[in-house]
Amino acid sequence: MMRTTQQMGVFQQPARGSDTAMPRALNCLTGPLLTAIFIALITPAPAGASDHLTYCAGMYHCLQECPPGCSPEDCIPQKGINYSDTYCSIFKELQARGLQSATAPGRQIYRQAAGRHRVEYRIEGTLPMPAEVMRYLMNNLPFATQLINAYQGTDFKTAYLDRSKRRFTGSGERLTGTFTKVLQNAPQTRSLYTGSGTVEILAWNLRGTTVVLFDFDETETRQCAYRLRCMVFPDSAIVKSILNFRLFRNSIIGVLERTCRSVQDSAMAFHRGERAPVENYPGFKNAEGQRQLEAFEELLQRTMQDAETAPEPATKTPQAPAGTAPESPQS
Repeated sequence: MMRTTQQMGVFQQPARGSDTAMPRALNCLTGPLLTAIFIALITPAPAGASDHLTYCAGMYHCLQECPPGCSPEDCIPQKGINYSDTYCSIFKELQARGLQSATAPGRQIYRQAAGRHRVEYRIEGTLPMPAEVMRYLMNNLPFATQLINAYQGTDFKTAYLDRSKRRFTGSGERLTGTFTKVLQNAPQTRSLYTGSGTVEILAWNLRGTTVVLFDFDETETRQCAYRLRCMVFPDSAIVKSILNFRLFRNSIIGVLERTCRSVQDSAMAFHRGERAPVENYPGFKNAEGQRQLEAFEELLQRTMQDAETAPEPATKTPQAPAGTAPESPQS
């Protein structure tokens, strides 16, 4: 039986007559990150002996590493866990990105990954903008949020919590959260975030933590092919089954996809010269707002013109497939 409070998470029914419709779009690139909170259904229980042993064993059997604080006896296989390629894939992914267990964020994330249950949501697609524009929006989230608000009619807020811009908070209609950028490669095309927050989705108020991987590459036609992965590690098989429930999963995927479309629609509307929304938006009427718009316009004029004149990729002669591609493993 599901409990409505404490460690089993929040299954609070909304007030009678409240609107449970999902937000139409979230704020720019914070949107996909904050939307990831939708999948965090439970608040993890305090770390105990069982969590410690699961963490130590996972690190040892997946990465052949006995991390600080773990003894050889702590690293023995745990009952009920199959240390298969599927289970170990997230460990290897995080290690390849440079996440180290000797750091506090590393221990926290690897400890989550070592759980017995895992749920992942992913989307991918292409945005008609060069990588330089994507990087600009990622590094100026409050501006990106206001741009989305101006064109989409939303009322979302984003603010950095430190000068390094590694931590930020965001809020929307039924969404509040705080995220930390844990790792990012030099070209700023591979990013790892962790975050926590609350959200109302379907018939529940949900809270919890999540891990987000956001990657993109520039194509031959100077567009951005992106991949967004949101992961949560529930404490029980029951919660995992709810997170994988088709209606729940489709709702989350739908929000993620609509969010990415809002990024595209807003940036392209600005590029086409549709200025009325930003001219009428209060956040862009001050000197700082005007400066940001001018900088973004200059960037688009320089990069988008180059993208529009980029040559089409060479046509390749189709070849007979060598076989059927394997399906992605399910967690």
